[in-house]
Amino acid sequence: MITLSPDILERFTKCYSLGAESNPLNVTGSPHFLRVKIPGGIITSDQFRRIAELATKYSRKLAEVTDRQDIQLHWIIAEDALDVFSVMDQLGFTTDMCGQGFGGAGLGDPRNIVCCPVSGIANGEILNGYPLVKKLTKFFVGNPDFLDLPRKFKISISGCGTNCIMHEINDLAFIAVENGDQVGFMLLAGGSVGASLPGPRLAQSMGIFVKPEDAFDVAVAALEIHRDYGNRESKAKARLKWFIEHRGLDKFRTMLEEKLGKRFERYEGQPVLKPSDHGGVGPQLQEGYFYVNIPTSAGRLTSYEMNNIADLAEEHGSGELRLTTTQNIIIPNVQASEALLEQLEGFGFTCNGSMPGRNSIGCPSEFCGKTKSPHAKELVNEIIAHIETNFNKNVLDEAEFRMHISGCPNNCCASTTAEIGLNAKRVKEGDEITQTYDLYLGGGFGSDPSFGRLVEKKIPAGESKYKIAFLLNGYVQNKNPSENLREFCNRHTNDELKAYLNKDRG
Repeated sequence: MITLSPDILERFTKCYSLGAESNPLNVTGSPHFLRVKIPGGIITSDQFRRIAELATKYSRKLAEVTDRQDIQLHWIIAEDALDVFSVMDQLGFTTDMCGQGFGGAGLGDPRNIVCCPVSGIANGEILNGYPLVKKLTKFFVGNPDFLDLPRKFKISISGCGTNCIMHEINDLAFIAVENGDQVGFMLLAGGSVGASLPGPRLAQSMGIFVKPEDAFDVAVAALEIHRDYGNRESKAKARLKWFIEHRGLDKFRTMLEEKLGKRFERYEGQPVLKPSDHGGVGPQLQEGYFYVNIPTSAGRLTSYEMNNIADLAEEHGSGELRLTTTQNIIIPNVQASEALLEQLEGFGFTCNGSMPGRNSIGCPSEFCGKTKSPHAKELVNEIIAHIETNFNKNVLDEAEFRMHISGCPNNCCASTTAEIGLNAKRVKEGDEITQTYDLYLGGGFGSDPSFGRLVEKKIPAGESKYKIAFLLNGYVQNKNPSENLREFCNRHTNDELKAYLNKDRG
């Protein structure tokens, strides 16, 4: 093990942390996880390759792309932490501080700031949000003034005109808009989908227009308000949504204005956000260049696969990679996309699969000890394989749905916001524990964001793929012209949807 000077050790305590995976129901043998912060999801092929080396040495050759554009490693032992942190320091990366192991309110930090994965290269982009991500990350990381928030704080920033990063589930969301002849951000606040009080909430518009030159100060001021006025008596009440629920958006806006010493221009418009995951092959703003979105197995990659992707990014692109909130990887700046697609296919990555196949996500529930097999990521892959075998790709694409699967009420993968959402429930019957999932239908983002409805409880994990296939069969046979699955679900009652889910039982 390496020896570090006291000043470096002090810096490490402010910038690096391991998360605990000591739940007695965790059968993986992983004592700790490590979440590498990749600001805005942009990483070089060399950095990606070096993280693959860490995965090989410390994480059983396995890494995960998370829905906050991080890379997560498991099986990290405390004795190796400084060695891992030293490599990360060389690469310019830090970690989330992972204060969730603390029983009370406190030790929260700003989590990895998510950003449109095609920032700066998207056709029709209103505003490139990535420079703001870098500036805020540099300010917050290791800053002792922001390492003891009442609880974690999540920020999203995008300017592509689509809802590619799930703005409504963030504490603070900057969405680029055109306001007359000005370009800037509208602001949403108070999102969080976990079980913490007052329950799941979608972020609401604050009705203000933020000029690009003011955005940094607005974000810092919002964090200061959360730090100074957030609830520190109860961890369950320590997210910004609790403050907004009890003191109101108007009060939050007033406090921001007072702290900044200026009044915001009002903005009453709503973001016209087209649904998009930037999937497949997309033309870039730069003429003659394309980006290629590589679907992963719910974010899970071997170090061998990571090295192959890094090699392809250098061979066909500019040596840059971009992680997505749908747990995928984008290679930008590609000219010969067909050649790249052919090589990806040879490595087992199919880029022409269905929409749900490329944008469905799951949490690593086996490491939390929250589920029995099939765990969340396993179930994602199992269901996708089943429906892609039984339905035409065009049908699945026309249905325009995502599937999110979470392993516990913390709802890490925001299952209640997807068109199809599954949330795990362990059921004890006698001496046996059965893995079941509650099913939510009809959620979604876009111009009318909403949570899905709980339609059926405690579905045995092994039955879930059949029920979803039965639902899709009912959709195909009974949908209105141009109707997607969300619209189909939301014009039916729960009882009608249950009938579809169980129509072919037996």
